[in-house]
Amino acid sequence: MFKKTFSATAVVVALSTPAFADPTVGFGLNFTFGNGGVDTGVGVRVFSDDEEDKAAASIGMDYMFGSQSWRGSVGAAYLMDNTYVELNGGYHFGSGEFDFGLGGGWADTMNGTSSNDEEDMPSDPGDNNQNPV
Repeated sequence: MFKKTFSATAVVVALSTPAFADPTVGFGLNFTFGNGGVDTGVGVRVFSDDEEDKAAASIGMDYMFGSQSWRGSVGAAYLMDNTYVELNGGYHFGSGEFDFGLGGGWADTMNGTSSNDEEDMPSDPGDNNQNPV
């Protein structure tokens, strides 16, 4: 049962990644609140964007230490300088229960500027697109 669920989740994550503009990955801690307690876990996330100081959608997989189970999640994150904070909702594959979580950790973000942008390239003031004859 677990192998089928985990494999299906991995396929969904892999197939949905190209649909994102500039996806990126992250690793971090997650604290879940539900079922009368708090559980702590570690996990991996795929974010819909990689720009710093922007919000992004997330999908992830956590291993929860307290319940000793795997948890899939979907959420919203705020990406900062190679870090993220996230609010998510998730499903524990072992117990079949839903809960909400708060997470944070490392993410491979970009600062939004690129040296390849045309407006960043210096222009030649003497070039007025005329060819000498």
